[in-house]
Amino acid sequence: MKIIVIGAGIGGLQSAKVLAEGGNEVVVYERSSQGKISYDWRDDVEYTVFDELNIPIPSDSHRVQNVSFLAPNSDKPLFIYQDEDKMEWGVYRHTFGDMLARRAIEAGAEIKYETSVDSLIIEGDSVKGVNVAQEQIFADLVIDCSGMDSKFRASLPESMGIEKQANWDEAFNVYRAHFNKREGEPEPEKYRRLVYLKPEGALGISWVVCEPDGTENILIGRIGELTDEEIDESIAKLREAHPIIGDDIVYGGRRARIPIRYPLTKMVGNGYVAIGDSAFMTIPLIGSGIAASLRAGQILGDTINADGSTKVETLWKYQVKYYQDIAKEHFLVDCMKRKILVADNDDIKYVIESGFITEDDIKMLTGGEGGKMTAKDICKKLRLAVKKLPFILSVVGALLKGVGTMNKAKKIPTVYDEKKIAKWQAKLQKVFGK
Repeated sequence: MKIIVIGAGIGGLQSAKVLAEGGNEVVVYERSSQGKISYDWRDDVEYTVFDELNIPIPSDSHRVQNVSFLAPNSDKPLFIYQDEDKMEWGVYRHTFGDMLARRAIEAGAEIKYETSVDSLIIEGDSVKGVNVAQEQIFADLVIDCSGMDSKFRASLPESMGIEKQANWDEAFNVYRAHFNKREGEPEPEKYRRLVYLKPEGALGISWVVCEPDGTENILIGRIGELTDEEIDESIAKLREAHPIIGDDIVYGGRRARIPIRYPLTKMVGNGYVAIGDSAFMTIPLIGSGIAASLRAGQILGDTINADGSTKVETLWKYQVKYYQDIAKEHFLVDCMKRKILVADNDDIKYVIESGFITEDDIKMLTGGEGGKMTAKDICKKLRLAVKKLPFILSVVGALLKGVGTMNKAKKIPTVYDEKKIAKWQAKLQKVFGK
């Protein structure tokens, strides 16, 4: 079978490797040059996925620092401790992308760098291939790994039932840069990885990470417009609180758009499948999706290889397994995220500083494991809830809504049936006003 991958993203490269190992003809089209795929910054990757998928940890990676969260108008961060052997790995995205590309090539895939796909070849309700440089290239399957604003997904026929674009409040507009460390300024002893929730009341987050490579990793992420002026003002305020942040950008210094929502309720159609950011495979609160995309690439490749088919019925098996293994929890997180973003800043400050929100709660919301809540924990939360009872009740309501939505997601039809799938989709999308 001939398979085309649009974009050398994390999930696309992993699926290309697995599919090539299965004897398929796989071609990846990537608009960037060799050595420059993906982003020019560091990101954190769940530590278990490397052993799980037999992926080497790049030599320029390091264990990430313990993270702390700071509520609006607060000076008391909530410190989240992790055992060192369970910490995520901070990887440099260019290096990691290059390694995944080499693994795909070694498995038999071809990567065409500096080559952009113009459009899909669509006949009726099926994708038949791609148009590249005025040439029609036909294939049995097109894997869309072109990002959250994929023009290819947006061009699909309505009959496929695949959502064309995210709403404005379902994406972070992000600025990322690694600055030099200012000489003579002491490094923080404890809060080396600090996340600001709704900084200055903005809809979004900012963070400062004191990296072992000698840089200060800065993120400014906002829902809605992020202007150059807001970026400059936000960096200036971060420098006031963290004088160690220097003036020179060592690497990074660019914008991106990252999905922070539940995954596509339908990722597949005749001749087409979405993966990675194209399928919104990120944790809805923080936008991290590397581990999920890697696992999705493995699932997709294994499913196609096992069936020896790219029929939509086979592709649906990929989505079912992805939902059962990964996606269902993201609906719970999304419901909680939407509540946090509209919450009053003083309410957020109280629940974090009072201890109502704990380490385990944060780990759950950011995609970690967390721990089990004891009767003692519940009693403590009830005592703390009295002071902010209306807000706490609204949070409980959002939690119950999230659990109900997660249960709806778990009931994904296991066999491809368009009517049953559409009915299941409608139930999920209704939760989010669609």
